[in-house]
Amino acid sequence: MSDGKGYEFSAEHDALFAALGGALGRASLGLAALALLFVALSAEAWHSLWFNGPVGAFFGVLALAGVVLAMVLGHTAWSLSRARRSVLAVGQTTGHDVGHVLDAMRTLRDTLRRLEAAAVAVTALVVIAYLAHHGRHG
Repeated sequence: MSDGKGYEFSAEHDALFAALGGALGRASLGLAALALLFVALSAEAWHSLWFNGPVGAFFGVLALAGVVLAMVLGHTAWSLSRARRSVLAVGQTTGHDVGHVLDAMRTLRDTLRRLEAAAVAVTALVVIAYLAHHGRHG
């Protein structure tokens, strides 16, 4: 395995990494904003559960799904920000380009694995909420 030392990308490649870093930064901010939106929506769902009791259980499960999703989105935003730092370092440092790219790739791989698991968990919570709601009113 390479230690990432000794290779330098060209100026054209550095510009590509800078553009990718910018895209990662924008995606990170967008996901952070989306996480805050899900926190607000989950708070509203918890409010409905609190005032409607068992009838609002559907909203309670959706609130839980929203909180899980908000946590995942927040963590994904943080991970993308970490990957962004590694990607931007390619053009800002000398002699460690491959190491920075490998760091970014590891961070992105781990982020995608967490997103996969979260998609399954949130989908399961939404299905449970749907079944609970329609089982009560079906």
